[in-house]
Amino acid sequence: MLSVAILKEYGVDLCDGQALARCCLGDICADVPVDKKTAPGLYSLEEAERSPSLRTCLEVLKRQREKGLRRVEVCSEKKSDTCVKKLVEYLLARYGGPILLVGFNSRVARELFSLTNGVVADVEGRLVPYDLVDLSEPENWVEKARVVLITPGALHLTNVVELVKKAKELGKPIVMYGAISTLYKDLGIEYFCPYGLRT
Repeated sequence: MLSVAILKEYGVDLCDGQALARCCLGDICADVPVDKKTAPGLYSLEEAERSPSLRTCLEVLKRQREKGLRRVEVCSEKKSDTCVKKLVEYLLARYGGPILLVGFNSRVARELFSLTNGVVADVEGRLVPYDLVDLSEPENWVEKARVVLITPGALHLTNVVELVKKAKELGKPIVMYGAISTLYKDLGIEYFCPYGLRT
């Protein structure tokens, strides 16, 4: 059974419309962004597979088990402002712009696009003060960017494997921030988490 507890509805790991859930299978637990409408509770594996958010929980927990990690937790909210600043400084110093931000997080976008240009790949129809492109096919926009930045909340909104494949074809680096990003390094995604993974 998959156990899901909703922790909070804000934070730099989340896209708009998401909540942070503690997802557990046995003694393996991870803090994973899920759709805000996801109810806390116990879910059979079959039931979880039918929900994009809960399917992401299962994928994260599977990757975590393969790496021998029992717990992946996000850092405290007071550290997140510093984390965002360090992330933006790192991206601009190492890659510059323009940047393709996959998944809309207002704090990250505000900080990032106050210093460089780029686009946000997210669910269309949102009114945001940034150039917004369709998240269902962000790989179509990779060519225009110097670097691709993935928010952890985008994991259940887009096909990360296809995005990485396209970026590699074009020689574009992909960075993912947050504690769960360490679980995706095997795809060729650069891990960024200045406070490190807590296990």
